[in-house]
Amino acid sequence: MYKKTVFILILCFTPIGLRAENKFLTLERAVEEVLASNPDVQAVHYRTAAAKARIPQAKALEDPQIGIMFEDVPRDTIRVNQAEQIDYRVEQKIPFPGKRHTRGKASRFESEAVSESSRGKIRDILLDLKETYYTLYRLDRSVEVNRKNQSLLRELAGATESSYATGKTTADAPIKAQLELTKLKNEEMIFQRDTITHKTHLKALLNQTSHEDFLLPEKISWPRLNKTLDELVSLSLQKRPEIKTMEALQKKDRSQLTAARQSLIPDFSLGFQYGQRPMSKDTWSGTAMINLPIFFWSKNRGQIQEAKASLKATELEKESMQIHGQHDIQQAYSSYEAAQKILITYEKEILPQARANMETARMAYTTKKVDFLTVMDAVRSYHDFQMSYFESQANVGTSFAQLERLVGIDLNDSREKL
Repeated sequence: MYKKTVFILILCFTPIGLRAENKFLTLERAVEEVLASNPDVQAVHYRTAAAKARIPQAKALEDPQIGIMFEDVPRDTIRVNQAEQIDYRVEQKIPFPGKRHTRGKASRFESEAVSESSRGKIRDILLDLKETYYTLYRLDRSVEVNRKNQSLLRELAGATESSYATGKTTADAPIKAQLELTKLKNEEMIFQRDTITHKTHLKALLNQTSHEDFLLPEKISWPRLNKTLDELVSLSLQKRPEIKTMEALQKKDRSQLTAARQSLIPDFSLGFQYGQRPMSKDTWSGTAMINLPIFFWSKNRGQIQEAKASLKATELEKESMQIHGQHDIQQAYSSYEAAQKILITYEKEILPQARANMETARMAYTTKKVDFLTVMDAVRSYHDFQMSYFESQANVGTSFAQLERLVGIDLNDSREKL
């Protein structure tokens, strides 16, 4: 009872505007939820943590070996304490100075590569989220326009039926009105089908159950780009996860090449032995061993050649990625610029003219100055232009999101309501 009372009080004193706003899923909130609860995002964080945990392993010493030896145990017994000599041994392999440091560097650079690769995967998920979000917004607005045009056509269809009943128009006018209305109904069903598909995908990204639902705002903030093409290309060279991954892999390959060359340098092995002598004094002894890499022509030389080839391949892959990345950024930048220009044209010229043309045709039809087909063409044109306008809006958001993915950082310096 106490919890219910508190809930009611909170609900009553919460501003109505705030409650209404919370029911809408903004893009910012969607991004926060994906970063917080998406399983794939959480998985890449664990992959990064696992890679970092390998660094101290790589530069650690090998485990020491300890043992005991029983010598000269009488053959008629298995009691080892009757041995004439018992030796206790410990042995440790010590690599040549610098080898552990090189292994640690290689592991650290590999961890950096995994971290940058993980950042790229998160960017892929965010790109998928934003593209799906903008598509859903376009579908919502398209359904809204479709239903308004259906209402208008029903009004016109009613007028044509009345005119036909009084002999003021031909029989094809109401038939064409109904045909156009049927086309809009079919279009609405397609929009609703696509909306369900994209909503389901968005719920999966948000890690929500299928029965949960959400609404998108009627107006959303659209990104504004305040950087030039050259600035974007420069940023991508510094920030793009794939390029940072290749840079880390280059450093790892260089470290592995150093390690391959260091394999020509011998390692050491130190040992200590304590012997118990029942019939005499206890003894101790020490050993110092060094390995001899005398088979370098088949083993060590092959390691060096492999490391050199791997480093060269990584350098070429990075160079190719930079070239293709610049072309991709230029293409996405051009798409964004074109979509922005198209939006301005629609807002300032096409949509106002199309709407005025439709209203003029409707008024002229009521005074019998034009036929029904003229009104239909005006309504259809305005409908098509509105659909293209919302598609251009979505293209602005999508191309901007693609630029963010290619550069590797958020670029939304400012947003505006469209």
